[in-house]
Amino acid sequence: MEYAQETGSGESLQLHAYETIREGILYAKYAPGDRLQVKDLCTDLDMGRTPVRESLVRLRQEGLVQTIPQSGTYVNRISLRSVECARYVRENLERQVAVECCARIDSDGEKFLSEIMAGARDACSRHETRRFFDSDNRFHQALYQIAGRERIWDWLETLNMDLQRYRWLRVLTGELDWDAITRQHDAIFDAITYHNVDETSFLVSNHLHLLFQESGAVTKRFPDYFLLDLPKA
Repeated sequence: MEYAQETGSGESLQLHAYETIREGILYAKYAPGDRLQVKDLCTDLDMGRTPVRESLVRLRQEGLVQTIPQSGTYVNRISLRSVECARYVRENLERQVAVECCARIDSDGEKFLSEIMAGARDACSRHETRRFFDSDNRFHQALYQIAGRERIWDWLETLNMDLQRYRWLRVLTGELDWDAITRQHDAIFDAITYHNVDETSFLVSNHLHLLFQESGAVTKRFPDYFLLDLPKA
């Protein structure tokens, strides 16, 4: 079985504008509170006003931006409640997906994961933040591909943008131990390739459960980026 990252082709201007602005929000090029002016976006994207306006409508529907009458369109802050809910969903779904990998993984799947992990280790050694973050994402996406659950990953991608934004800021936070993440991925890989269902389930659940433990450090580093809307314990 061949594994490869999907690449788009023949995208409409509106889709290109939407994906570019959305990526800018994810990687904090457009930070929470920033005003997104249509004319500036048109210049940045080298396109007309219609696809940019349509993109902002879609981003508003997804809760990433808000439009204030007679003021403008602004990037929304990250909801910690949404982050935790998305993490909870990911933990429970991905644990089962990884278990399915134990039965479905083959030599091509092992090679695919190994290459991703090697890239992550190299990015870690070079402290290449964006490359490390993208490799981390690719590792998790690969589990869904190996399990034949790509559509679930695509569905999650439409729902967990606040989690992804949080994860990016988490990588930027000095307290995060990148080596620990690579070791956790190594352990998950070993459990899957040895077809150890119980160990795989435990490791994936623990890996994603720990994701939120650094939230205090992340919100301290980026205090203006978050809505501190978690329910009180």
